[in-house]
Amino acid sequence: MEPQPVRAITDVETMRALSDPTRVAILRLLMSGDRTAPPVMSAKELAAALGEPQTKLYRHLKQLEAAELIRVAETRLVSGIQEQRYQTAQLDFEISRDLVTDEASGEFADTLSALFGEFRTELVANLSAGRVPIGAEAQTPLGLLIGRGMVRRVSRDRAAEFRRRLLALQAEFDALEDDDPDGIPVHLLVGWYAVTEPAAGE
Repeated sequence: MEPQPVRAITDVETMRALSDPTRVAILRLLMSGDRTAPPVMSAKELAAALGEPQTKLYRHLKQLEAAELIRVAETRLVSGIQEQRYQTAQLDFEISRDLVTDEASGEFADTLSALFGEFRTELVANLSAGRVPIGAEAQTPLGLLIGRGMVRRVSRDRAAEFRRRLLALQAEFDALEDDDPDGIPVHLLVGWYAVTEPAAGE
């Protein structure tokens, strides 16, 4: 069964499954690479990629599977032991508006913290190991880039166009293939939002 293009997140339990950095990291691995053929990985392979003990991942894998965010794609015998290999159940997420307001807003905040936290943890680990180039573009075209845009008041059309351009950049990044044997890992985190007043009755 192929992963669905977009998974609509409409319930708090599924949102809660996304609120842990380890589970976010597992999903990131399983949703990476070629979108026409997402990777299929065992707990052992995931643990090696994440630098985590294999036993730590079993609980998280069960929770992701229970939420139908991942599924068992293959089962095979390895040294007489049955090994399950997992695949993502979707290529992207779409979160219901109801889950970011009122009672569910706490779970949404936890999910945001998990997403940002997973990125931060990897960045700090790579910085500490001296693996992240730092410097102006003239010194290194691969230097760390972190920017915080100031709040601007622009027209709705211009704001929408800026959002489309960010989405296009992310889509281009997601479409990159791991086809260079001498290639280097690159990480991208995009955040953007507009502030509008709710329509009457909402």
